[in-house]
Amino acid sequence: MMNSSRVGDELSIRLQKLHSFYTNQAHIWDIGCDHGLLGSSFRPYPVDSIHLVDPSKPVIDKLLKNNIDSYITKPKVFITHATGQSLTIPERNNLIFIAGMGGKEIGEIITHLLPQLDNTSKIVISPHRKILELRARLHELNLGLDDELVLQEGGQYYQILSLIPGSVGPKVPLYGEKLWDSEVGELYRAHQLKNFATHQDPISKGYWNFLKLRNSANLT
Repeated sequence: MMNSSRVGDELSIRLQKLHSFYTNQAHIWDIGCDHGLLGSSFRPYPVDSIHLVDPSKPVIDKLLKNNIDSYITKPKVFITHATGQSLTIPERNNLIFIAGMGGKEIGEIITHLLPQLDNTSKIVISPHRKILELRARLHELNLGLDDELVLQEGGQYYQILSLIPGSVGPKVPLYGEKLWDSEVGELYRAHQLKNFATHQDPISKGYWNFLKLRNSANLT
């Protein structure tokens, strides 16, 4: 069994930041949970249930071996072999994490889950790729942006977005607004300007022009 008192110490910088978006939600969902560390880190918290979900049978078998899948203890812990695109979430007041996936898959999961949720819930995501395409999709959905940031870990940059179902808050911006306001954001912008300089598709060109104009504005 995993020692829940040490889970927080085992979280990476990125997972710690994801964890920090908890604001007393009753139900925790770690979709595409892999090792299950993020979801399991809420065991000492006053939550009603923790759901560790992954489409990989070997991952689920390992979680079942090393964790308690309990319907009796509090919090109740459910370990589920499923895709995010097939989940049913009946409760209100959920904190839903979707991290470590591509933007296309995250977009599909959110599109599937959104009709089941109201603004008592929060969705926190950290995509690995196809972020521009994902932002364009999220911009069209009935979602409000709670917060967004970028962090650096292991030589990689990671965007994190906190989303509220419904029209609470501003729409998800296509290229990000708050991302660029920190020291890491400045480094990330320079990194993205370099990476997208040779891209010719319309989405990438629009992004590059946005970054270039924003950089020029900061220099004046």
